[in-house]
This record gives sequence, structure tokens and C-alpha cells, in this order.
Amino acid sequence: MSLSWPWHFMTVSDAEKQQRRELLDLRGFYAQCSIVVALVLVRLYKASSSAAPGTEKPAERRSKRKPVEKSWLDSPPVAGWFETRRQYIICLLWLGWLLGLSVWNSGEDYLHFTKALGHVALSQLPLQVLMSPALYLSPKPGSPSIVSVLTTVPQPVINSYHRLFGRLVISPLLVAHAFLYSSFFLQSSHPDYSSLYAKRIRDPDVQWGVAAAAMATAVVLFARPAVMPRWVRWVKPTSAKARQQVFYIVHVLIVGVLELAAYSHVSVARVYIIESFVSSALNFSCCWLFQ
Repeated sequence: MSLSWPWHFMTVSDAEKQQRRELLDLRGFYAQCSIVVALVLVRLYKASSSAAPGTEKPAERRSKRKPVEKSWLDSPPVAGWFETRRQYIICLLWLGWLLGLSVWNSGEDYLHFTKALGHVALSQLPLQVLMSPALYLSPKPGSPSIVSVLTTVPQPVINSYHRLFGRLVISPLLVAHAFLYSSFFLQSSHPDYSSLYAKRIRDPDVQWGVAAAAMATAVVLFARPAVMPRWVRWVKPTSAKARQQVFYIVHVLIVGVLELAAYSHVSVARVYIIESFVSSALNFSCCWLFQ
């Protein structure tokens, strides 16, 4: 079995381009349908667990006052980390599923695989928004998101998935998409420039793409308010509440620029950006109703 890189630069006809365009749309459809399936399965699991015979009521559990040892899966992989092994495993499995969707029917077409990475990543933006605590700075920051309401999973747990989903799923896929496209441009020649990259970097769509990849990286670096990154410590927040405010404002600005850049980068991304805006409005309404 050959271990060489399976994808290559290929010249395709207009009919083949149309076929690839339809495949990309189908990937996005499957990626979003899988979200619905996952939410339904979680809700069914929670319902069956609560209805199981001998299940203790919360009041009964609290009355016992016995310390419960966390299982290996429900402990963080490294001391001091917030998320558990279970949450890392689930997010990495989801990343594997999206990578599998990107590889599916890509053949040896390097650019088709590269586009698929970006396409499936953007298809997950609405889910990321629906997991977010929209009223983060309100007196009741634990107000449930739509995903929390639908699955009956507490919002603090959903927050952990929201953070990991951005760091382990969406951002790596977008950065990989940008890296592979840049590699293609650098390896391709152009009659009037040193490389195709030197020509394409002057075009607005590529500049917007670079900006989107930069914002995806910034989301990973600016991950949570508990410890301020060195590059923003000049703000010198004086309290936990101030740190939360700085984090929230910067985080929302980064995500806003990311979505603007993706919207301007390529027309096929616009449907996912619009969906994320609609999801944001719905999620805000949900948090407000249940606060």
C-alpha cells in the first residue's frame, strides 16, 4: 500500500466542477443533518436515563451528602484543565467524522478536498452559536442555550463543548483549509509573478480568506477569561468580572470578523453565515426567556 499523499493538483472540466460543487453542498447537508441526529440521540439518552427504574431524585442524592469520586472519563486529562476526557473524546470523534466527510468522494483532487475542509467547518457555525451562553454578562450567565434546552444537558457542560468545539473542530479545519490552499498557490506558477500566490494574495477573496484563518487562530488563543493571554494583559482587568467583560467583548469581535471574512471570502459560505446570525437571534431569545 502506498503511503504517498493521495491528493494531487488536477485540471477538471466545467461539468466536473459542477459535480464537485454539488458534492460540497451534499457534504454540508450531511454535516448539518448529523447535528440534528446527535441532538436527538442525546435527548433520548437523557430521557431514558431519567426514566430508568431506581433512578434517584436530585433531592435524594443531595441528602446523602456523600462525596462522589469522578470517573476517569469525567476527569480532566491534565490537572488544572477545565474540560474532561469525555468531552475531548466526543469533540475529537466529531472532528474525525467531519474529516471523513471531507475525504468522502474527493478522489485524488487536492483542491476539492481542500474546499471540503472549509465547507464542512463553516457548516458547523450554527451549532457553535446555538451552544453559546448568549447572556454571558447578565446577572444570570448560566441561562440555558437552545442546545441545553433541547438536550436537557446543563449549560455549564454545554459551555465546555462550546469551547472545545471551537478549538478542536472548527478552527483546525479552517486553518487546514487555508494552509492547503496557500500551499497550492505557492507551488503553482504564474507568467507575471513569482508564483500564483504572489498574484492571488492581491485579490480580495484571498485576503478575506487569510483574515478568516487568522481569526480562527485568534479564537483558539483567546479561549477563556480565567487566565488572560499575555498579549491582552495590557488591559489589566482588576476583577473576575472585568476579565469576563474583556473576554466576551474580544471574543465576540473576533467571531464577528471571522464571519464577515468568511461571508466575503466565497459566496457558497454565505448561507452558513446567515444561518449563524439567525441562530444567534434564536439563541439570545431562548436565553432571555429562560433566565
